[in-house]
Amino acid sequence: MAQHIIELVNVSKEYDGNEALKNIRLYIRKNEFLTLLGPSGCGKTTTLRVIGGFEQPSSGEILFEGKNINSLPPYKRRVNTVFQRYALFPHMNVFENIAFGLKIKQIAQNVIQERVRAILSLVNLSGYETRSVDSLSGGQQQRVAIARAVVNEPEVLLLDEPLGALDLKLRKDMQLELKKMQRRLGITFVYVTHDQEEALTMSDTVVVLNNGEIQQIGTPQDIYNEPKNAFVAEFIGESNIVSGIMIEDGSVRFAGRDFACVDKGFLKMEPVDVVVRPEDIKMVPEDQGMLKGVVTSVIFKGVHYEMEVLGAGFTWKIHNTTMAAVDSRVGLNIFPNDIHIMKKAGGI
Repeated sequence: MAQHIIELVNVSKEYDGNEALKNIRLYIRKNEFLTLLGPSGCGKTTTLRVIGGFEQPSSGEILFEGKNINSLPPYKRRVNTVFQRYALFPHMNVFENIAFGLKIKQIAQNVIQERVRAILSLVNLSGYETRSVDSLSGGQQQRVAIARAVVNEPEVLLLDEPLGALDLKLRKDMQLELKKMQRRLGITFVYVTHDQEEALTMSDTVVVLNNGEIQQIGTPQDIYNEPKNAFVAEFIGESNIVSGIMIEDGSVRFAGRDFACVDKGFLKMEPVDVVVRPEDIKMVPEDQGMLKGVVTSVIFKGVHYEMEVLGAGFTWKIHNTTMAAVDSRVGLNIFPNDIHIMKKAGGI
């Protein structure tokens, strides 16, 4: 099992009596790419700032390799931070920006030269040493900011929405580049974003937060396919969430009929929430469907059509590569592996 490099033990943070973090318990493994994901105001940036030492927790402990670092200032922690605003020095060229931290540490000039050239190669900016940072594109500036952080050889790199200022295509390119970079560097990345696709694309582990509390921790596949509650199901991708009754293990009732499912461990006749992803609903001719409905909306999304179908008292969102016209009648099939059962909020 990978070593835990950082642990947050019952960490809370208050601002003027308002709890931004509520008793957070979290560990981060060595060499892991962990993403803190959630909407604005959920506590993800506060968590990052507490780890970096820019904020002091109101209670709880921050451990680094098992040692309490609560009182350690940011510059003494073995972490570096890349912010959304890259904070590059406009009066310095690329080399001078990257070398800045090493010069502060009074590293020998020949070592600085060697390290900066090596890191420029790593971020695909060899030959840019004398360029003004103002002449660089947004993606290149972001690479300089990362290079400046990692040249100091931190054990953990904290990244606070570093792709937020980039356009869509460049952001997608940099998502893949960042993951490759993390693997090449072999250090721990702790990444903050509100973008679900970004989190699912890059992460080894995703931590979903809301209202200062952790909602779920898991791999991208776990978070998407097995959401723990309605918030996670709705925030990660798109979902159809309907009320149901768990008749017994392997059988659930919703939308006016009984369906086979693979979930177990619920009480007989327990009220539950049922989650079905739009891409998991199969659209068939009306007479072949488990459910029947009328198409009320069709939107072309490029790789698929997004349709809404009114049936069994619910508007189903469906993603399909084949279009059905508005007002046409269709059948819907939902198979056991595509049904996910969640306990009701506040339930047993």
